[in-house]
Amino acid sequence: MSTKLRLLLVSEPGIDGVFRHVEGLTHYCLRQGIETHLAYSDERGSAGLQKLLAAVRAAGGETLNLRVGNAPAPRDLPAFLRLRAFANRLRPDVIHGHSSKAGALVRMLRGAGWRGPLFYSPHAYYGLARRGSRLKSALYNGIERLFAGIGTTINISRDEAAFARATLGLDPARARTIHNPVDTAIFAPASAEQRRKRRAELGLPATGVVLGFIGRSSFQKDPQTLYRALAPVLAAHPEAVLFHVGQGELDAALAALAGELGIASRIIRKPYLEEPAGFYEAVDALVFTSRYEAGWPLVVLEALACDLPLVASIAPGTSDIADGGLSHCWTAPAEDAAGFTRGVEVWLADRTADRVCNHRATAIARFGTEKCLGAVVAEYRKAIS
Repeated sequence: MSTKLRLLLVSEPGIDGVFRHVEGLTHYCLRQGIETHLAYSDERGSAGLQKLLAAVRAAGGETLNLRVGNAPAPRDLPAFLRLRAFANRLRPDVIHGHSSKAGALVRMLRGAGWRGPLFYSPHAYYGLARRGSRLKSALYNGIERLFAGIGTTINISRDEAAFARATLGLDPARARTIHNPVDTAIFAPASAEQRRKRRAELGLPATGVVLGFIGRSSFQKDPQTLYRALAPVLAAHPEAVLFHVGQGELDAALAALAGELGIASRIIRKPYLEEPAGFYEAVDALVFTSRYEAGWPLVVLEALACDLPLVASIAPGTSDIADGGLSHCWTAPAEDAAGFTRGVEVWLADRTADRVCNHRATAIARFGTEKCLGAVVAEYRKAIS
């Protein structure tokens, strides 16, 4: 009989990739009969977050709104005090913080006397970017170094783990590498009828090529390179369009860039999709241009589970995608617009070959929910046994 487990998950974002990871982990733990509680913030919230809170409460768990943002701020102190009181009352066996804000708040509990097992999942250290604001990188790296000796860190790729060791001084004995998971029951190849239906629902052309991009309008995701890369492709292929899902601080700059490139009429944008499976059912291929990631991100894994072709960046966190044995994957260095143009053009030419795709088989074998999330829960149980 397995050890009874009381778990407290802590996460700041209620949208995008980190939230979706926490959402999947929460549902997995609830299915395993684990008593699961959730501390969250509604500052970056979504309808999906509200559904998750309802699911936790329906299973008997408690929730706490920390009301914090992703950047360090004075309100982090009262949020920490509320988290400490919440943990002291619930007495969870394990506390697991996700992303930098929750990771700092959770590991601060050690200094306040908490002696139970603490876990931290960075979901991409800010310093992995190797660019951007040097001051901000120094700040975030300094915070990570300060807390590196507390708890167990779960990295999701060899690149993230190597950065943690070399730059942040993380002791390998305090680290585990467990890949991101993908739910291959939810994310699966679409039939021709499903694709037709999804395109109609999303306002996409019924015929022609739909290239997909899903991610925040941010420095990390680098949609500017995407737009520059696709401008010549869209000019050469009048039947092609870009379906771009995501929003962020670069929205105004992207709108201006699309106008300069003359491709604004060929881009269909949605700020967010509550049910992302519909995105993959509607598109013909995923283009992924991130400057850095913690590892193979959820959008890549979900595309693989749907057997979609992939044109992906080789960058910190994704350096091994080209070595993954994928049958329909073309790569380019991060920020290399011409390289992405070539990748998309090669994929378009390859479509006539009608080759068998191995992407879904790879997703099932390497990134299945039971394998990856089961490994996380196994670490929880090992820590309390």
